[in-house]
Amino acid sequence: MKTYKVVVLNIAKEDVKEAYKWYEIQLKGLGKRLVDDMKTTLLDIANNPTSFAIRRLNLRLANFKTFPYAAHFFINKEDNTVFIIAILHTKRHPDTSSNR
Repeated sequence: MKTYKVVVLNIAKEDVKEAYKWYEIQLKGLGKRLVDDMKTTLLDIANNPTSFAIRRLNLRLANFKTFPYAAHFFINKEDNTVFIIAILHTKRHPDTSSNR
């Protein structure tokens, strides 16, 4: 099985920074746990991106294992690259990522 390259767009990195700060305010160390959960999810995406359901057009969602977040991404099969366009709380409106 081939591993895909994962590219996290800057706007998605900002999503993570905001979530990290919020969780760290709630409890020291919780932000790091969020980031660890995200890394596990990104590794799952890199190993098998087509296993995640298409939600709209070519946009796919990968839910985190522990935290109520999902990575929103699309696949470029021509160069085996996955582009993460958003990392959002699952209770946010789904159109947030499609507007990116």
